[in-house]
Amino acid sequence: MTDLSNVDPWDRVADGYETSARPVFAEFADAAMHIANVQPGQSVADIACGPGTLTSLLAERGARVCAIDFSPRMLRILETNLARDDTDGVSIHHGDGQALPFAEDQFDAAFSLFGLMFFPDRPKGYAEMFRTLRKGGTACVSSWARLSLCPLFDVMAQTMTRLDPSRRPPTYDIGSLENPDVLAAEMRAAGFVDVTVHRAEREFGFSSAEHLWHGLANGSAPIAAMRSRLSPAAWEKLCEDAIRFIISQAGPFPTNLGATAWIGIGRKPEQ
Repeated sequence: MTDLSNVDPWDRVADGYETSARPVFAEFADAAMHIANVQPGQSVADIACGPGTLTSLLAERGARVCAIDFSPRMLRILETNLARDDTDGVSIHHGDGQALPFAEDQFDAAFSLFGLMFFPDRPKGYAEMFRTLRKGGTACVSSWARLSLCPLFDVMAQTMTRLDPSRRPPTYDIGSLENPDVLAAEMRAAGFVDVTVHRAEREFGFSSAEHLWHGLANGSAPIAAMRSRLSPAAWEKLCEDAIRFIISQAGPFPTNLGATAWIGIGRKPEQ
């Protein structure tokens, strides 16, 4: 099983993640930004920012963003994108979301979209968000829902299990942030008030099994880790096997596959 709390798989997948996964993540980042009601001029932390999917949207909205991630490769892509688009108002930081290099009471809002869910110590992640938020500031944490609500990721999980028999079939972890009740309870335990969890659903179109597989393979950290262990010939054969399996599970093509996310919103008390 790939350890997604480790930087290596994220560095490996950074380039493919930017091109293949970003369009999917952008839909949910936009939803989170609007649910949190970020305003122009606000100071915002984007924790576990990846290649800056949310950061770019926040900057376009006129927010001042501190973007932080532990993957140097992800941050280089973000830096390149900001320079290409001549984006102002963003500072980039390499670091750990469980030990933020920011002052207390610094931000009007703090986000961790599909990042804190992988932290080895989630309470530390919440605590750091809480510490760095100003009184009355907004915290936003998102997680993918269980696979039965995410057909797109269910296809990926089933395909990986088929290709690597040593992997255990995925099961619902009721104690993870896949469970919206856990997300709400953990935010409250960290001290946030007025906590609500919103359900966001989106569908994505795929013209062929090849289109779906190459998008998953290029944008998935676990698949990138699998590829790193294979020879080119073995990887080519694995791709052929994957495409046949995807046709059997998700065909006929073209088709649409959906994903569901939980978006948790809370507020640091005024007093």
